[in-house]
Amino acid sequence: MTEQAMAPEAAGFTVKQPRTKALLAVAALLLLLGLVGVSHAAVGYGLFMIATFMILAGCGLLAIFGLTRAFDSDSLRRAYVVAFWLGAWTYVLAVAALSGYYVYEALAGRIDWKYIIFGPAALAAIVALDIGIWRVVVQRNLPTAKRFGDLFSREALDQGALRRTLVDEVILHRTLFGVSRFRWLRHQLMFWGFGLMFVVELTAVAFREAFPAFGWTELWHEPGHPIRLAFDFAFDLTGLMVLIGCGLALLFRASAGDGVERKYADTPTVWFLLFVTVSGFLVEGARMALESGAPGEAVAFVGLAFSLLFGSGSLVVHEVLWIVHALAACAFIAYIPFHRMVHFCATPIGRLFNSQSGLLAAKKARAISGHFLRAPRD
Repeated sequence: MTEQAMAPEAAGFTVKQPRTKALLAVAALLLLLGLVGVSHAAVGYGLFMIATFMILAGCGLLAIFGLTRAFDSDSLRRAYVVAFWLGAWTYVLAVAALSGYYVYEALAGRIDWKYIIFGPAALAAIVALDIGIWRVVVQRNLPTAKRFGDLFSREALDQGALRRTLVDEVILHRTLFGVSRFRWLRHQLMFWGFGLMFVVELTAVAFREAFPAFGWTELWHEPGHPIRLAFDFAFDLTGLMVLIGCGLALLFRASAGDGVERKYADTPTVWFLLFVTVSGFLVEGARMALESGAPGEAVAFVGLAFSLLFGSGSLVVHEVLWIVHALAACAFIAYIPFHRMVHFCATPIGRLFNSQSGLLAAKKARAISGHFLRAPRD
């Protein structure tokens, strides 16, 4: 089979799909079934886990396509397009099913009041994040993809350059290290701290919510269970990374003053992220003060230090802090695609693209030729 250029159609911008209205109708049906109490949490979480698996599979297949010469190109392209498409729509169905189920449970009085406040805020944050990332990362680049997409074939890719850039610039950020070790350390702590915390939270949802919905043992609520302790340690470690990174970012801003390096500071976002992180540790500290002496509590070493602020603890204080942190975290998630925080996903894509000198030269040549073709004649 001949290699096809990665035009928008070949890359999956237009593929044969069931009608969008039909899929939205299915989502509406799942929402309705949840609202009337016919559905179950396992339906939503099952769909959510399928969506996660399909999106991860799509990323893996796309990585094989772009970073190696292994396997048939057309088969790989079809596979990652289908995986992403299924993942995206299954995610929509999962959100609809879970929304209906939890609204019904809330109206039936089986959900704690704080979750009734948190649920709509979390849903709004997820919708805002999805729409924002689509507009900033995808929609803005569609015109470029449609104009130059036929230049991007697998044979035209420099896989070696992609692999080096992935390691050097996306993972290690060596260029930034060469410019400023201080900025590199700040960036790595915030980038990997926040990114890994997000992964830990997604995994925790499986143990905390999804597995019990399937009738499995609720390991999350067993005092001193190794899995729960492992998550406590992971949350504290990644949170501490973000905390230190924010502190370094504020020190950098203070030292930069009104100089040229001020442009490398994003102080509002740093303060926002710092507030979310500190409020999270305060919630953990307030909980640990109430559960003083719980088995294995030392693994949550940062939360344990914060618990000293609360003495013997107060349930009211814990509940108020929980709401403050939950709403702040939701607001921050919704804020990500609309400020400089979005560069966490946009910059790596740009770095990888810029590693392809041959494709960039072809793009430049086409742009120049198109300019001359459109130039008015004397």
